[in-house]
Amino acid sequence: MRWLLLGLLLPLPVLAQPRIVAENPHGYGWWLGDELVQHIRIDLSDGVSLDPASLPRPRRVDYWLDLRGISARETRDGIELTLSWQNFYSAMEPKRQEVPSSPIRLSNGAEAVLPGFSFVTSPIRPLTAPSSPDQLLPDPEFRLIDPYPHRAGLVGAVFMFVASFAALAWHQAWWPFHARPARPFTRAARRLRRLADPAMQRRLLHRALDAAFGKVMIGEDLSQFLADRPEFASMADRLADFFHGSDAAFFGVGPVVEGDVAALARDLSRIERGQR
Repeated sequence: MRWLLLGLLLPLPVLAQPRIVAENPHGYGWWLGDELVQHIRIDLSDGVSLDPASLPRPRRVDYWLDLRGISARETRDGIELTLSWQNFYSAMEPKRQEVPSSPIRLSNGAEAVLPGFSFVTSPIRPLTAPSSPDQLLPDPEFRLIDPYPHRAGLVGAVFMFVASFAALAWHQAWWPFHARPARPFTRAARRLRRLADPAMQRRLLHRALDAAFGKVMIGEDLSQFLADRPEFASMADRLADFFHGSDAAFFGVGPVVEGDVAALARDLSRIERGQR
């Protein structure tokens, strides 16, 4: 117990304070808007560093004073700080202003203070000096911006968009290009959607095959048609079934097998438009 009380009575070790040397701006000759630069050197012991979070942040310190920026540079003996202050005090007569100090913290738990400084700020012009319009700076020269190149570019972009959309509509046989003779399967597929009679559907698809073949096409012409239009080769079996069904329906050759004529026309239309 005696040793415990003796330990409590012993003074706590005092953390070593760093050596701080400040190079402050000169103390006079400053005006409204001037920037004052302060250099501070901090000598640190081995293994001790400055806690960056304890440095003052650039901010508005007072209504007449801003801390514009702070930078740090490590040296062999410690660290060097550069603080930029800006004076916004509009003096009516020479007056001394005080820049406050700032506490900082070291990695070993010790605390130190970045010293402040004072300076004398003066009015830019005598308070009672007369004012006249000729003391104002002239208006800066300005140049009108010609909007024509931008308008021409906009018109060109709109024209290119319309032309591209028209080309896409033509290629895909959208309205108003859906009725051109070069796409008979596309035209037939659109008309088939409004027909419910199987016989009428077959006649309409036959007319489309005739237009695509260039003459009346029968079942025996299928191989010639596929040789002339190889893009439809994948539809050979379905076209053969279609012609067999038509022969059975129109000429009574074999049993009538009804297929999906509308689906066949849609698939032929996709190939015709380059989508398959």
